[in-house]
Amino acid sequence: MPNYIYPVVAEQTPTGVSMYFPDFPGTAIAAPSVVSGIKDAKVMLINRIEELNDNNESVPEPSEIDAIQIEEPGDRIIYVEVFVIPPADDKTVTKNCTLPKWLRDAGEEASLNFSQLLQQSVREALGIEKRP
Repeated sequence: MPNYIYPVVAEQTPTGVSMYFPDFPGTAIAAPSVVSGIKDAKVMLINRIEELNDNNESVPEPSEIDAIQIEEPGDRIIYVEVFVIPPADDKTVTKNCTLPKWLRDAGEEASLNFSQLLQQSVREALGIEKRP
């Protein structure tokens, strides 16, 4: 399963929070709050891992918490988890599903796209945002 969990260092700033991934040099996020910083950090982490995969480079192992140097006493280490779709697994496949006839008929009458609905439901159940 292509889940990745990495530490991110969060530092308080006068305007909010600054975050960086010790395992990915050059990754820095400035955000007004920790919550928005974590959202931005997840997007950055996904993009960085996809970039490494696209360039056939290895993804670094996450640092152990004891190996991370924090500069200020108020700095915190937060773990961020992301799901990255491997490039080879991004192709479309067929999956049969069973549902009551009346529900199928109602969906067809409403011109629903069953494939799209199934994809959205599976992503939602797994907490996966649509890949850009």
